[in-house]
Amino acid sequence: MEGPGDYFGSYEAYEVIDGDTFRVVKDGEKTRVRIMGINSPESGGFREEEDWGAEAKAYAKQKLEGRTVHLFTDPGDPVWDQYDRLLAHVVMENGINYAVEAVALGMAEAYILRHQDLTIGDTLRKAERLAQAEKRGMWKYHPID
Repeated sequence: MEGPGDYFGSYEAYEVIDGDTFRVVKDGEKTRVRIMGINSPESGGFREEEDWGAEAKAYAKQKLEGRTVHLFTDPGDPVWDQYDRLLAHVVMENGINYAVEAVALGMAEAYILRHQDLTIGDTLRKAERLAQAEKRGMWKYHPID
């Protein structure tokens, strides 16, 4: 399996929490996965719902929930975050990187920390510029100044 980083494993996504976080069962344990390189609007739960959060979550459910996903870590970045979530690139069954597609459709924004040199960082930035220019998804109602 080819991916944007180091192969971690393939699992069934069983519960989408929001547009950038979901759960899998890994070695019999429920594991939260935080999708690397993106941030989607909050859809409620622990934080107040933000504009476009429900749409981003619905999109993630449609694309991920109940499907096999291939997870890859990014070389040089931690595998786990401070909330004990697996930080991973997510490649869907069709071979498409979920983060790139979600950003290109305006379901999430590129989220790359200053210290990061993500393998797909340039691709995510280009996808975001395209989504903004074409007013896709959340950018339709929240234009960039």
